[in-house]
Amino acid sequence: MKNYHPVFIVLEGLDGSGKSTTARLLAEAFGAVCMTTPTPVVRGFRDELIESFEGSQEAAQLFYLATVFDASQRIQSLLARGQSVVLDRYFLSTQAYAAFRGSTLDLDAFSASLQPADLTVFIDVPLELRRERLLGRGANAADRETLADATNATLLEEFERRRVLDVVGELLWLDAVSMDPDEVVATILRALARR
Repeated sequence: MKNYHPVFIVLEGLDGSGKSTTARLLAEAFGAVCMTTPTPVVRGFRDELIESFEGSQEAAQLFYLATVFDASQRIQSLLARGQSVVLDRYFLSTQAYAAFRGSTLDLDAFSASLQPADLTVFIDVPLELRRERLLGRGANAADRETLADATNATLLEEFERRRVLDVVGELLWLDAVSMDPDEVVATILRALARR
């Protein structure tokens, strides 16, 4: 796909939905920069930092929100230079997981200060498939906490509630249960071509 206008695409979804694989393949498909929140450097000390918060979900939420603001600034710079960006997780994930984990902070209004996506793709797969993927790759404690039916439903509700925020841009809620990663990428590229 020849890309004449830089675009900013966000991949969202629950743990084990295929976001990271899709982000990488999608970026390769049209020469975009592939980014994650938090960045790989931050991931190197994230767990220790979160543990130091001693269970404060508000502190964890603010930490993750800081990584989102950092990503937004980097993305603005890349777009200004004519480079498209694919981002694995952005504002929706930060807020949905914080609410699920019990943070009392309502920070949705801060989304107005972020670079809005041109397209946000929510990759929706059934809990059974997420469970299989996560357990197959060696799920950590954070992954495992999302594998109960009630948790799955709560997280989906938190994402759904925020789908109207301007930071989302156009939303493609993709039921990817019977799609392999290449089919997911092809569907996203078709959606981009229609824009």
